[in-house]
Amino acid sequence: MDVQAWVKQVIRQEEIDKYLVKGKDFIDEKKIRTNLEQQAHPDPQRVRDILQKSLSIKLLTPEETAVLLNVTDPALLEEMREAALEVKKRVYDNRIVFFAPLYCSNLCVNRCVYCGFRSDNPEEKRHILSPEEIYRETEAIIDEGHKRLIAVYGEHPKSDADYIADSISTIYAVKRTTPSGNGFNNIRRVNINAAPMAVEDLRKLWRAGIGTFQVFQETYHPGRYAELHPANTIKGNFRWRLYAMHRAMDAGIDDVAIGALFGLYDWKFEVMGLVEHAHDLERQFGIGPHTISFPRMQPAPGSFLSENSPYLVDDDAFKRLVMVLRLAVPYTGLIVTA
Repeated sequence: MDVQAWVKQVIRQEEIDKYLVKGKDFIDEKKIRTNLEQQAHPDPQRVRDILQKSLSIKLLTPEETAVLLNVTDPALLEEMREAALEVKKRVYDNRIVFFAPLYCSNLCVNRCVYCGFRSDNPEEKRHILSPEEIYRETEAIIDEGHKRLIAVYGEHPKSDADYIADSISTIYAVKRTTPSGNGFNNIRRVNINAAPMAVEDLRKLWRAGIGTFQVFQETYHPGRYAELHPANTIKGNFRWRLYAMHRAMDAGIDDVAIGALFGLYDWKFEVMGLVEHAHDLERQFGIGPHTISFPRMQPAPGSFLSENSPYLVDDDAFKRLVMVLRLAVPYTGLIVTA
């Protein structure tokens, strides 16, 4: 099958429609805007009441999240920071988990404006790892002391679900003798960052022993999403991506990870989108995301937007959005992506 023929058969409209509520998405731009505007001047006691709810490890409502996003008083922000740290300790104690990335392929059929991997970027050198190369890379990662990794793939027929499933099996098969010679080290959990897939393809990953399935929405703002992802590409379909985690749940993968690429749109809107996403997963499946990621856009070769977006996030805003996410979705792991 050639690339264009493959592209045409990827999206299954029926695997979008089944998750809609009366034909609508869980992302309601007007509702998000209204919540942010109505909570523009939060009452300090209201903020403290919300912090107590978060400390009981309960998912905050979008309205409560909007309250926290609008706090500007330095003293209240410090109370939020202390509460966020306490939430983290109650859920995870002082535990921090590391995992290494393994980029298996940068072949991609999409043309996302901000991405160096996009198909029409002549500066990108393309390569897809063979099973032997995946094996050797995994050996190197194990020898560095890692027990977990995240394998990353572009969206392309050469890195389809079968290739991903095979690579998972290859990674799990690698064993390295310990320095003492009395045992072996191996990768115990293979997480995957890949394109949205149909349920039948996701089941292949489930059978292969996938850890966490990670898909970033990039931006939850439909208009901005359309500006950045050409309509005649797979990724140009906002809803196909929006319900990737829903399909994963239906495929048996109950360990899913969401995220937004901060710098594409207003950071407060994106936080609200992530919280709405968590709520819809809980509503439809009874369980929210295992992790939330918040990568910040960095310069990418061949991408003007990556360095000149009007929505680039400074350090102060970045720390605030992480703090609010910890309070809003207290049970989830938060992933720092370097």
